[in-house]
Amino acid sequence: MLAAFSPPYVRAGRGIIDDADRDGGKTVKLPVGPVDHAAVELVRFGADVEILDPPELRARMQEIAAAMTRLYSRHRSHPRRRV
Repeated sequence: MLAAFSPPYVRAGRGIIDDADRDGGKTVKLPVGPVDHAAVELVRFGADVEILDPPELRARMQEIAAAMTRLYSRHRSHPRRRV
């Protein structure tokens, strides 16, 4: 999954701070810059990534997830095309 991050997020494996856990996940420390920019970069990984810190980025990811849940939970008998 680290290969999916575009530079400067991860270069040559730098940022991995521990070995894989029992599920194969790794904890990675990344420089993220502005919260909104980081959220846009990281949301593409969906439930395959969990933000631990900073709290502002974790909160922003929660907001995005909640908004997507509201959007996709609505029943539409005739879906409109949204792009």
